[in-house]
Amino acid sequence: MRTFIIWARKARTVGDFDVHNLPAAGKMDLVCRCLSNALGVSHHLRNDTKCYIILEGKPEPPKALLVDGTTLQRWKDDESSIGQLIKDALRGSCPPGVSIEKKSFEAVVREQAATSQLFYLHDKGEDIRAATVQEDVTFVLGDLFGIPTKTEKLLKRLEAKRVSLGPVMLFASQCITLVHNELDRRIYKKE
Repeated sequence: MRTFIIWARKARTVGDFDVHNLPAAGKMDLVCRCLSNALGVSHHLRNDTKCYIILEGKPEPPKALLVDGTTLQRWKDDESSIGQLIKDALRGSCPPGVSIEKKSFEAVVREQAATSQLFYLHDKGEDIRAATVQEDVTFVLGDLFGIPTKTEKLLKRLEAKRVSLGPVMLFASQCITLVHNELDRRIYKKE
């Protein structure tokens, strides 16, 4: 299982936003792109992937949104449809494969570290191409505001391995695509 944890530090935590103006909802457009890239591939869903988005914006942080490709039944990969899915979840209407609960970024990371190999995407990390990746793996990403030093210390205590995707800083949604590509290349190379 591949898992992504994205910290959306400004994203709204109630379903009161306009799905046609997602940037005004604490950069919810970035959240939608991350979910699209984590779960979607051409003509179907990744059923080996789940994605946590930790919403930390106003007015009721934190909220942990989980979208699980193994059980997700309803999916459209455009931003406004994903925005509507998030909006509905925040209003208490979660379709199969989607859940939301009041939980912090740190709590989700700790839970994943107990059952999964943990990687922290960081520009000063080891090249991902040199890293040994297990079957159950979790990738931790910050948003455009990054991850605070205090949380980086937690990741270090949990033995999260820092990995880099290359010499250029990328958007979180792009990082997800590159991680999938790297892991897909390893899987299909073996076959």
